[in-house]
Amino acid sequence: MTEKVWRVSANVACVRSSDGGRVAVLHLEQDVPVLLVGTAASVWNALDGIRTETELIEKLARDYGTDAGVIHGDVMGLIHDLSSSGMIALASRDSEAAS
Repeated sequence: MTEKVWRVSANVACVRSSDGGRVAVLHLEQDVPVLLVGTAASVWNALDGIRTETELIEKLARDYGTDAGVIHGDVMGLIHDLSSSGMIALASRDSEAAS
């Protein structure tokens, strides 16, 4: 089984603060933007279409000096919410490598 890799949806516009700690995200088919702050912004900023879910969680755990198991549920919950709202979409490592 291949692990999931996520990327920002093509129908999304976002603006980041200079330090990356706040991200305003607007799905172009919705009327209300979403503001991600702190750790939620860190998750968003790490969604590069290359890292697997495990790699993403491990990176965030290193960045915050914690154990991956401690943040796993929270990160996956946010990924679920973002994917359900169409803000992020599945990417394929193979297609990324080929382009």
